[in-house]
Amino acid sequence: MPHQTLSRLTAPITALARRWRGDARGVAAIEFAMIVPIMFVMFVGAVELSQAITVDRRVTQVASSAADLVARAEKQISQGEIGDIMKIGGYILEPYSQNPLTIVLRNVTSSPSDASVAKQSWTCTFAGLGGTQTCSCTNTAYTLPPNLVSTTDSVVVADVTYVYNPLIFDYFLKKALSGSSGSPGSYTLSERIYMKPRGQAAILKQSDGTPCPSPTF
Repeated sequence: MPHQTLSRLTAPITALARRWRGDARGVAAIEFAMIVPIMFVMFVGAVELSQAITVDRRVTQVASSAADLVARAEKQISQGEIGDIMKIGGYILEPYSQNPLTIVLRNVTSSPSDASVAKQSWTCTFAGLGGTQTCSCTNTAYTLPPNLVSTTDSVVVADVTYVYNPLIFDYFLKKALSGSSGSPGSYTLSERIYMKPRGQAAILKQSDGTPCPSPTF
């Protein structure tokens, strides 16, 4: 008798469990809810990666364009002309922010007796849109790649760096270099371009109009 009573009590529960087990309604919604976070992360990751690649290509274009424009100058180039060239390079980055952009242009000349020995005659640095431009005459050593120039040869060197901060994953991922401060990480994109002058190497004119002296070896 107790067994029959227990069976009568558990029968509705067993039937309900069987009905639930065989009910497939809502399975698609549950599966979709499980997949959505993974799809979201993959989508955002693809957007971040494509944007980083685009900015990296723009950095290469900025370096190439800046070096080429300086290499086209004849005999002398003013600081104002250098500034215009750097601003043009900055506009190539649009619609991305130009503030993290740094452009360094320099003219390097090799020794008359040894092509492996080279010095920079002048250098100009441009730090972002609205930033400062500094130019100076120099007579300091500079290391060029082997066999890039011959004796008494010149080359324009453009170094461009861009500090890229991801839009979303910046809040989730931190690079080792910035992890100590606890702030979101950043990625420095850089490019260096060497460009031979079209004719005679352009000498930078200082603010008073006098040209920078040639390097002494």
